Amino acid sequence: MKLFVVVVIVLFAAGLTWGIVALVRRQRYIDSLRQRGWNFVNSPTFDAVARLGNPPFGLGFVRKPDDQITGLTALGRPFQVIEYSTSHWSGWVGMVTLSRRLPELWITGGDTRPRYGVLAHAVPAPPQLGPGWQVGALEPDFAAEVMNPQVCSQLSAMAMSNSGLPGLNVGIDSDQLVVLDPPRQKPELLAAWLEQLGAVAAAIDATPLDRWIQPEPQARLTFYHHPDWYWVGVDDSLLEFTPVNRGGHAHSTSEVIRGRDGDGPPFVAFTHHWKTTRTESYTDSEGRTQTRTVTENHSEPILGFQLPIWMPRLEVGPKGWGGGISFESEAFNRQFAVHSQDTKFAYDVIHPRQMQYLMANPPASFRIEEEWAWFSPGEHSQPAIAHSSEFLRGFLARVPRFVWRNLGLPDSPYPAPEITPVP
Repeated sequence: MKLFVVVVIVLFAAGLTWGIVALVRRQRYIDSLRQRGWNFVNSPTFDAVARLGNPPFGLGFVRKPDDQITGLTALGRPFQVIEYSTSHWSGWVGMVTLSRRLPELWITGGDTRPRYGVLAHAVPAPPQLGPGWQVGALEPDFAAEVMNPQVCSQLSAMAMSNSGLPGLNVGIDSDQLVVLDPPRQKPELLAAWLEQLGAVAAAIDATPLDRWIQPEPQARLTFYHHPDWYWVGVDDSLLEFTPVNRGGHAHSTSEVIRGRDGDGPPFVAFTHHWKTTRTESYTDSEGRTQTRTVTENHSEPILGFQLPIWMPRLEVGPKGWGGGISFESEAFNRQFAVHSQDTKFAYDVIHPRQMQYLMANPPASFRIEEEWAWFSPGEHSQPAIAHSSEFLRGFLARVPRFVWRNLGLPDSPYPAPEITPVP
């Protein structure tokens, strides 16, 4: 027993000593940053990354900025180095400010891969960069103009001096030139690295790219390739009108997202939390019957799109969901169940071309009710919202004009999709 106590004391002392050493090293590191005129923030707010929307930023609902270093390079260019984590990635990101807000561009070279979630198209890498480089962009012409000999020369120089570090993973995110895995452990190495990154930014700034300047985004937490989505966080007032489970107690919301895609209907999406409490009986170790209170936590995803006008109730789901209205397509009837008290409205909306669209793009179960379309996505996630948003826009675009006019609108609020003629 005495030996056990001694071992515990030794381990505790070792852990305490290690903790003190780590704290001292961290404070010395922070002091060395400040001696360079840089700022260090232990727990930055989301404002630190609100203007950034490309991966690793702009993805998912779990986003955590941590230690942040800010300052100016030797030539006065603002920079930021920040620790950042999401559900799919965690690490350090370094960036310097460009003189203009530019389109998305990705450049990777060496022992690295394109970032998770990137949707840009691959374009040919300039031969000046040599083998192993990849370039991605949504605008190939923009990529061709940026990747001029001067920029390529600076990128190559930065990659050659990047010994001991992963290959370069560079991206343009609005007015920031962003790179993963900066050498932040040693301030002197980080300072030299930032100067090299600043030289790449200077070469981009010297390139005539004014025709590519992008509009200034709103200062709020947004989502990659969904510029009109934004993070709200908590809004318990939504519980007053959304179709949440009304049982239990301690109702609350989390991860509230609002937005829209293009000219599609605006949406609200969130996770609803609540608790239920019950009393149950059990037998204790002495055979006596006792009671105890058990509290259980519950959650459900809520996703609704606001319609431009009141519409009759219409429910669409998989066939196992119920019998429903019979339509002329047996293939459709086998796959879907449609319910509505207004059968004529259902037939008007679910016409043959709409059936083809539903079968080709099976949605999560949904119901149109008054001025909302409520989906049952199964999960609260960025892909689930995007899929339902894209589907509903196509569904509403296929609602005939006379239906909208019968409801009180002068015309369809959504342009009809282009139909490719059959040869």
